[in-house]
Amino acid sequence: MVVNKVRDSVHGFIYFTDIEKEVINWPEFQRLRYIKQLALTNYVYPGAVHTRFEHSLGVMEMSSRMFDRLCIKTRSGEMIEKSLKVIGLDKKTARQVLRLASLLHDVGHLPFSHGGEAIIPKGKKHEDISISIIEYLQEKLEKLYFKDITNLVVQLIQKQVVLPELKLLKDIISGNIDADRMDYLLRDSHHCGVDYGYFDHKRLIESLSVIEGINGGLDLAIKHDGIHALEALILARYYMFTQVYCHRTRRIYDNYLKGYMESWKGKISDNFIDVTKYDDVDLIADFRRVAEEESNPFHNFAYRIYNRKHHSMIYETSEFTDARDRRKSEGIYKQLSNIYSKDYNLLIDHGEGNIHKFLVDGEDEAGEEFYVIRNDRECLLTEESHIIKKMPKKFHVVRIYIDSNIISEKISKEAIDELRIKALEVEREVR
Repeated sequence: MVVNKVRDSVHGFIYFTDIEKEVINWPEFQRLRYIKQLALTNYVYPGAVHTRFEHSLGVMEMSSRMFDRLCIKTRSGEMIEKSLKVIGLDKKTARQVLRLASLLHDVGHLPFSHGGEAIIPKGKKHEDISISIIEYLQEKLEKLYFKDITNLVVQLIQKQVVLPELKLLKDIISGNIDADRMDYLLRDSHHCGVDYGYFDHKRLIESLSVIEGINGGLDLAIKHDGIHALEALILARYYMFTQVYCHRTRRIYDNYLKGYMESWKGKISDNFIDVTKYDDVDLIADFRRVAEEESNPFHNFAYRIYNRKHHSMIYETSEFTDARDRRKSEGIYKQLSNIYSKDYNLLIDHGEGNIHKFLVDGEDEAGEEFYVIRNDRECLLTEESHIIKKMPKKFHVVRIYIDSNIISEKISKEAIDELRIKALEVEREVR
């Protein structure tokens, strides 16, 4: 029975049960109150101080809306009930599992979210840490819920799904049209004070449907009347990448943060549970201390972050560079470094991300099939949407930054303008 509620700035009231309230109040989840969703983006957009805590509640709310809407429709509801029955689940229990997985999907984030991931062993992601923490909480979770719920939740969060009948639930949390993406686009846009991340999520959820999966289970699909809402979601992701997540100033602070996190290697043990000891507050205290220790090898990063003393951009490519463009950018950076390294500190950055992963006919690159239901026929999305078919799948911009070798000194605007002109001259020379 739903007896608790919290008022959310994006979704209005979010309701949760007493059992969910207990999980929310555990210290492992409360830690997310002190981990900002967008790391140091508030250095550019001051309102971006929202946290993984409210985002996780938002994902739980959005995934519930998606699942409930599918279940209330006669055809999709019957298909879901039949599929879940194969693995001994009913819709009520599946909904519990979905909500818990949504709630805990980000519980393994390091301080400053993705910015802190430099200390994770190669090949691992924050999802692996979340799984370790969930497995650590297994006894408590199964005492609250039921035996084997931990295993079911892990299957929804991990990269591979063992049971095909769980694929639909996994796709609702982290698929091509998922609750995670819907929430963070709306939430990040709201708190940054920009309009780029908004789309008609109500129409999109209303248009959801399911189809039989190739390997068993069910796949998420949409009715044809939701195709423009889906296009708006993909465009919102693209705009947020270009204007917020890969903003030139945000990216330079990501570089500093990545460099500084090298000093934290060794704090996290192999089982990842040590992550629960740290949050943004600990890292900020570290910045403050090391920013005053000039002999510390990580002083430069800490000083720049704590005092907002960053490099200036002098060169930028288009948002859709290819391998040739990237080689050329590296050549420009190398030549500028040879000329100016005695007087200036140069840095090159590659800002990149996926806009979508949909399969497009005729492309060599692999993609994921996603279907639109029109006149009771299943049609490939990219055959129905020329916008998505023509849109590049990836975003990649290269930038070159410069600053004084003496960290306390500031380069004049005139000097920066001259360096930008020089970068363009070098660009014409580099092949």
